[in-house]
Amino acid sequence: MSKAYVLIVNDTGTEDSVISNLNRIPSVTNAFGTFGTYDILTKLESPSEQVIQNDISNGIRKISNIRSTLTLLVDKKLGISKTNEIEQEVLDTHMTQAFVTIHCSKSDESRVMKNLEEIPEVIEADVLIGHYEIICKIAAPTYNDISEMVSKKIRKIPGIKSTITINVINNQEFNR
Repeated sequence: MSKAYVLIVNDTGTEDSVISNLNRIPSVTNAFGTFGTYDILTKLESPSEQVIQNDISNGIRKISNIRSTLTLLVDKKLGISKTNEIEQEVLDTHMTQAFVTIHCSKSDESRVMKNLEEIPEVIEADVLIGHYEIICKIAAPTYNDISEMVSKKIRKIPGIKSTITINVINNQEFNR
C-alpha cells in the first residue's frame, strides 16, 4: 500500500469547501483542518503510487482556493498504527490531535520510530521520503497536553533535530 500526506495552504475561509472537494478524490482517506502554517492536512492511500501521484497532480492541485501544497511521500518501511477504526472514531470525537513532522538523521530513523512507539500518545507514525524523515499522529486531552507531550517526550528522543507540530481542528475533517 502506497501512502502520502499533502499539507495544504488555501484561501482564508475556504477550508470546508476544499475538504468537501478532497472527499471526492478516491485515494484521499482523511482530511483535517489544521491551524498554523498549513490549513489542511490530507492523507492519501492506494495500492498504486502512480494513482496517488495522479490524484495529487490532477485532483488536489486542481481544486480552486488551494494556494500551495507540500507533498510528503511515505517510505515503504513499516510504520506504526496503534488504533483500529472504532478506536480512531472515539479519538476523533473526544480527543485533541496533532501531526508532528520530525527531522532527524537518516541513520536515526529506526531508533526514533522505536522510541515513538513507546509513547502512548503516539497513535500512528510513518517514515517519509524527502525533507522530513518521520510524521506521527498524536492524541491527548487538550492542546496544552499535546504541547507538553511534544516538548517533554518527542523532542527529548535522541537524534531528533527539529519538529513541527500541526494541530488538528476538531469537527473540520473527514475520514473514509
